[in-house]
Amino acid sequence: MELREFFLARGFPEDTLKEPPEVLLNLGLSPQRVRAAFVVVSEGRPLMVADYAPGAVRSRLRALLAYARLAFPRTPPPLVLQTNGREFVLAEVTSGKEIAFGGPEVLPSFEELKARPSPPPVERRRIPVEERVLFIHSTGG
Repeated sequence: MELREFFLARGFPEDTLKEPPEVLLNLGLSPQRVRAAFVVVSEGRPLMVADYAPGAVRSRLRALLAYARLAFPRTPPPLVLQTNGREFVLAEVTSGKEIAFGGPEVLPSFEELKARPSPPPVERRRIPVEERVLFIHSTGG
């Protein structure tokens, strides 16, 4: 099942699943463009960035956190969700802490997501660190 279909089957309104912005990294020989699968948005506010990739979901979590912080530095979403289709890991964007790991049941409802407060903006001094983290994870070094 496609990740988007997974969210729709769990009651997320279709118009809340948006294409996320592209993050452009200029750290290597050529620019690297990175984008997650989609972002859940309500009333103009990002609620969660979700991404699918094969392999170990926990090994991809740090890159998704960096992406969320870079794509939405002024209004970061409260959560990110990384999945390989079988395993799901949910983490807080501000702290980077994993808050749930398991199967599809870790996905909060749309109403639970909307009730989460927005995190503060990403500190400017963190941006270069997040760029390096995302670059390393997305290019293999």
